[in-house]
Amino acid sequence: MAGAIAPATGAFAQTNGSTQPNIGVRLTQAPVALANDPRARIYIIDHVGPGATISRRMAVSNTADAPVRVELYGGPAVINGGDFIAEPQGQNNDLSTWINVSPNTLVVPAHGEATATVTIRVPTDASAGERYAVVWAQPPAATTNAGISEVNRVGIRVYLSVGEGSAPAIDFTINSLTASRDTSGTPYVKAFVRNIGGRALDLSGSLNLTNGPGGVRAGPFPAKLGTTLGIGQTEPVTIPLDRNIPSGPWTATVTLTSDQVTREAVATISFPTAADASSAPVAAVPVRHHRGPSFIILTVISAIILVAVLLLLFLLWRRRKDDEDDEQSGRRLTVAAR
Repeated sequence: MAGAIAPATGAFAQTNGSTQPNIGVRLTQAPVALANDPRARIYIIDHVGPGATISRRMAVSNTADAPVRVELYGGPAVINGGDFIAEPQGQNNDLSTWINVSPNTLVVPAHGEATATVTIRVPTDASAGERYAVVWAQPPAATTNAGISEVNRVGIRVYLSVGEGSAPAIDFTINSLTASRDTSGTPYVKAFVRNIGGRALDLSGSLNLTNGPGGVRAGPFPAKLGTTLGIGQTEPVTIPLDRNIPSGPWTATVTLTSDQVTREAVATISFPTAADASSAPVAAVPVRHHRGPSFIILTVISAIILVAVLLLLFLLWRRRKDDEDDEQSGRRLTVAAR
């Protein structure tokens, strides 16, 4: 089976023929704790302790003109070479054996949807670490004219981290940029990224070019989607550019994001003049978005104003208290004189 990834929808599709499946899958819920994580809306992502149980609801859609019977089940996956790769059907890993889908068979109406619940039960003796799987929706196999059994299936990725305490941090570095041209002469940039955190990454982002020949600028150019990095892995993120981009030199600023973590780095690059060639990698310098002097000055001024207001309120309260005390003392003297 050959794999193809559709990051925009979260679906992971596999087919051993040219016919694409008529079914689609999507999550219909995400955990409240990950409400701001865009990946959690399309993939099953969580961090749990040993013995925990989690569940997600998924919808299976059918674009065909007739109902289709779909089998639902979990299968193993690995991350390698910048790709999220599903293992062949019939194999298992820890995570795939923890997955149960109810019901495990659906009849999806023509041009309609049906729903199921994915439950993951983690054993109490599960070891710490992140595991990967896919929840598959698979219609019956079809037989081609050549007598070959063709299986189409689509699924939803599962990234499950197991361990005590809070979830491991998500972090990465952009180490270098390489300027290249493909066989047709079209330029592209590869940003080499290292995953230094404790969770897998699904990277997206863009590249901006400034300070080019004659002071021109270009971009942003979106990164090619689909790059997934496992823990400790280093892989390139490819950013295709316009064919008419001059060779340079350019100041290249690449911005990449996974989950809610964004990193930015800059390097000076020049594209080779020949097709199917690459320039030497250039070290990328991180762009650190720190709170500059203006922020510090504003903070100090705000603190001074706050202290002054509090002091003024205290003096007003103290003056009113003294006036009340003087008034009461005057009344006592008047009574004593009488």
